[in-house]
Parts: sequence; C-alpha cells; structure tokens
Amino acid sequence: MPRKPYTTGLDVSGPEPLYKQVEERILQCLADGEWKPGEQLPTESQLAERFGVAVFTIRAGISELATANILVRKQGKGTFVARHSRLRQRYQFSHIHDAGGRQILPGRELVSFSKAPATEDEIATLALQRDGKPAVYRLKMLSVDDGRAVATLDIVLPAKMFSGLTANAIRNAQENLYAAYQDECGVNVIRIEEHIHAALATTEEARALKIRAGNPVLRVERTAYTYRNLPVEYRTRVFDATKYHYRTVEGSI
Repeated sequence: MPRKPYTTGLDVSGPEPLYKQVEERILQCLADGEWKPGEQLPTESQLAERFGVAVFTIRAGISELATANILVRKQGKGTFVARHSRLRQRYQFSHIHDAGGRQILPGRELVSFSKAPATEDEIATLALQRDGKPAVYRLKMLSVDDGRAVATLDIVLPAKMFSGLTANAIRNAQENLYAAYQDECGVNVIRIEEHIHAALATTEEARALKIRAGNPVLRVERTAYTYRNLPVEYRTRVFDATKYHYRTVEGSI
C-alpha cells in the first residue's frame, strides 16, 4: 500500500525560516519512501500548493537539497531524487594511496555473508530499535588490487532495512555498493563519516593481508547515513600502514 503523502503545514509564525521547513518536509517524504531514488518530484507549483507557501520558498528549499546532492535539477525536466552513479561514485570515497602516490581503486571479494543478533555496540552505532531482538547482516570482504589483498573490509547493516539484500547481490555488484543498496533495498546513502586510527594487526587481519600480527595498520571506520541523519551502514577497512596511506584533497581557498 503506498504511503499517505506527508502534508503537515508549515509553521509560518515559528523561528525557523520557511525554506528550511520545506527542506525538512521534503526530507521526511524521502525518508517515508514517497519518492524513490531517480524518481521525479512534483512541480514547484504543486509543492507550493501542498505546503501552503510561495513558489520561491519551495525553490529555495530545493536549492539547498540540490547543493547537498540529495536532489538533482534537470533543466527543462524538473527535480529528481539523486541516484548513486554506478562507476563514478564507486571510487568517490577511495582515499587510500600507495607509497608511490597511486590511488588504490580495489575490487571486492565476498568472504562471508551472515545474519545475527546485533551486539550492544552495533545497536548503538546503527541506532537500532531495541523492541524485539534487532538483527544485522555482517559482510566480511577483501579489497583486492591486482590480485593482491590490500585491505580487510567488514560491513554491518540493519537486517530490517536491508531485508532484500543477498550474498549474490553483493557478489554481482561490481559497481559502488551504495548503488546496490538503492537497487536492492531502496536505501539511499547521502553522507558518510570516517574516522582513521593507527592500530596493530590482529592475527586474523594479518593472515588475510599476509603480514605479521602486530604489524602497524590503518583502521578506517565509516558510518553511512540516509535521510534525517539515520545511520544505515557501519564498515571497517584495515590497511597495511607500511605500504599505504590515507590522503584527501580539499578545494582551493
């Protein structure tokens, strides 16, 4: 059954600007699944009528979401929910380089795909509801470059949100995994947060990377979020710190 359109009016007497309230309403509609990735939104005039504000207010709210790459404006066609590009965005978040400065653009090998009760840390990290027994999917993978394992990759996903995901879907997803999340489960990742730590390789990590246990490694922890700041994925990548480094480049100032 399709979801009922979100029609709550805006608070014209409140402290928050109306265009910001428009942003919040559109984000709520996206979170509720009213418009899927790649689908077209109603026209600005239709949204203005729906929310009871002027068209220029709708336009300002949409502009903010377009700047954040949540929506995409197409000249002469309208406004659409952004999709993850299958190829370009596959390496958008790849910041690992080797000693010679070459960016590492690895492929993936799935080692295991399992479903299990969430741990307390996973419940907290993924903001899972504690009613019942929340479950997660755990994916163990290897990042491979030129036939050589360059990193271990562990991913944790809320099972309820990713109920349509299968091991075959992951194996067949040669493109960006976030595109696979969209296609298989309708989950749209809109931002990520990463933390990088210096650590020592565990026995399991050392075996996978063919290094010694206790070898220095980079541990890159990432949390991915969908609409309304909801965490939907937690992943950890571990690299041999004697061979690879993490590099980002900001725009000029």
